[in-house]
Amino acid sequence: MILRSDGRAPYFQNWSFTIERELMQRVNLEVTCLGTKGARLGNGLVHWNELNPSNLGLGSLLTRNINSAEAVAAGIRAPYAGFTGSVAQALRPYPHMQAVWNRSNPAGSSTYHALQTQLQVRSYRGLDVQMAYTWAKTISDSDILAGGGPAGQTTYNRGLEKAIATTDVPHVFALSYSYQIPSFNNASRHVLGGWTFTGIHQYSVGTPITLTANNTLPLFTSALRPNALSADRRVAVDNFDPARDLWINRAAFSAPAALTFGSSARAFTNLRNPNFLNENFGLIKRIKLMDRLQLQLRAELFNAFNRTVFAAPQSNVSNAQFGRISGQGNTPRQGQVALRVEF
Repeated sequence: MILRSDGRAPYFQNWSFTIERELMQRVNLEVTCLGTKGARLGNGLVHWNELNPSNLGLGSLLTRNINSAEAVAAGIRAPYAGFTGSVAQALRPYPHMQAVWNRSNPAGSSTYHALQTQLQVRSYRGLDVQMAYTWAKTISDSDILAGGGPAGQTTYNRGLEKAIATTDVPHVFALSYSYQIPSFNNASRHVLGGWTFTGIHQYSVGTPITLTANNTLPLFTSALRPNALSADRRVAVDNFDPARDLWINRAAFSAPAALTFGSSARAFTNLRNPNFLNENFGLIKRIKLMDRLQLQLRAELFNAFNRTVFAAPQSNVSNAQFGRISGQGNTPRQGQVALRVEF
């Protein structure tokens, strides 16, 4: 369900402070502190027809038919003539309906704070370099701007969903550069001249793991989280092998008891998917044929060191494979060669 008020545009407050300094000729350093506060963001945490958790005290009676002896003995009556269904369904705010999900309710918020640094080298003896590092933190209860995002345990306490955002990446380092290879004499000019070597390096910490458990609550909610038992949430191993090792410490979590919510946060800063590492290289040769005609020969390597970045682990504590990684999250090394005519 989408209401008229859900169409309101969200708004953001931004602030930043930047210091820039020239360290030497053609070399600049820039440091920025910035923040962004998002308000009136759409989220998917409002379920109008969720059974109030205060009814969990009825226990297994919630699963009984409204006309059962147990329901009659408890004095629970059908909400309207001709109703057939469970006690839980009868106690819903709108017992004649199933899920009523306000999927874009503009009640979400987010905060982002970061320290960004950038070093630039411009045209220094044929070398151009841009190096950037970001240290940041994002907290949110609405990780998808247009609505949706991670489901909540109960719409009656949406504050439980305020946590590290699933998009939070606290450390990001990126390096890009290009170098025009010089030719030293006329004999080598046509062979060595016109070549440019390029590189792009990207390294970042993995995003937080969203924890879940099989939902057995008769509240008609869409998510349940495990209980958090320990702060040692990662398995500390050297030379991680997905065929042998677990990524998540299973002893740090457990499935919640019947008719209870899990105590775990939606995500933790110290429980993340594998880090991302990638290097790309390129070699470009430009050959001038005529005043307005030239050839460009390009050779590129992606994931040049053939790094393996593992996929996210199984994050449902009720699954037998909980904590295990079963796939690769990036592509193997790839190369390509291209010839381009420019006129």
